[in-house]
This record gives sequence, C-alpha cells and structure tokens, in this order.
Amino acid sequence: RWPGVQTWLAHLVPERNRERVLDLVGQMDAVIAGFIRGRLTISAILCVYFALAYWGIGVGAPLLLGLVVGLLCLVPYAATAAIPVVMAVMWLKPGNAPWQDEWLWILLAPIGVHAIAQLIDDYVLTPSIQGKHTGMDTPAIVFASLAGGTLAGFFGLLVAIPAAACIKILVREVVAPQFTKWAQGRATDPLPISPG
Repeated sequence: RWPGVQTWLAHLVPERNRERVLDLVGQMDAVIAGFIRGRLTISAILCVYFALAYWGIGVGAPLLLGLVVGLLCLVPYAATAAIPVVMAVMWLKPGNAPWQDEWLWILLAPIGVHAIAQLIDDYVLTPSIQGKHTGMDTPAIVFASLAGGTLAGFFGLLVAIPAAACIKILVREVVAPQFTKWAQGRATDPLPISPG
C-alpha cells in the first residue's frame, strides 16, 4: 500500500509546486538514507575495533562485548555507558598477563580504549563516511554535531547531521537561487517566499 500512500501525499502538495517539492523531498530522503547507511558502516567498523581492543587489554568475552559496544555506537556517545561494564568484567575475570589484574590497568585500559574509539569516530570515521553519504564536508559535520548537542542535547546529536544536510539542500536549491536573482535585480525580494 506504500505507493498509494505516496500518491496521496503527493496530491496534498499544490500542483504548481508538486514537481519541485517532490524533487527536494527525494534529495532529502537520499541524504537521510545515506546517513543511516553511514552510521551502520561506522558501527560495524567499531565492532571490529572494540573486539580487537578488548582482546588486547585482556577483557573476557571480547567478541561478545565488542559486538554489543559497537552496536551501541549507532547512537553517538552511547558506547561510553559500557565502560563500567568492561571494568567489572576485567575485575571479575582478569586476563592471563600478570599486569592485567592490577587495579590501575582495570580502571585506565577501558577508558583509553573508549577514548581512542571516540577520537576515531569523531575525527576520522564520521567526517569521511558521513561526509561521503550526506554530501557535507568535515567542518560542517563537526559544527552540526556540536550545535545539535548544544541546542538539543542527546537528541540533538542524533538528528544534527541529517538535519544539517537537509538544510543545506534547501539553501542550495531554494534560498541561494532566489538571493542570486535578487542580487542581480531580477527579483524584488531576497526571500524565496515571494510570489513569482
């Protein structure tokens, strides 16, 4: 029934603007789908990283914990909630090396693993993979994430990149052409809401 719903929604848009609005919605849909695919890719990469890192620092069941913590990375910064769990697992079942049962190692090693993962996610994976899928450059992604987190907290982090990509599409396709017409004297108003 989805094609019928799409047709019904398309008929809600006035006929003179329908083609333009559907084109913009299609572009935004592609950006949001790319964002989700990119986030899934980043999560898969971090699953492998966490499994290897946990094995390296002596955590029991590194494959299982790596998979769970990597899946938590679907939500930005959610993986930090796993640090106490990893510390508890290391305390209950220390690794084979004698230094892996030291309390300082049990406290600092998981924090170090997660700090490195967060740096890789924030400054390598998210800008390169999300930038490729959303058409945004690295500074725009970092700024959007900071602004979203500052303005709306946790939920702002979730929607910051796709919202910024959709705003970029609107500015590029609607606002900038109208402003250019106004600057050249071909329009009386710089805003794209004026008739004509």
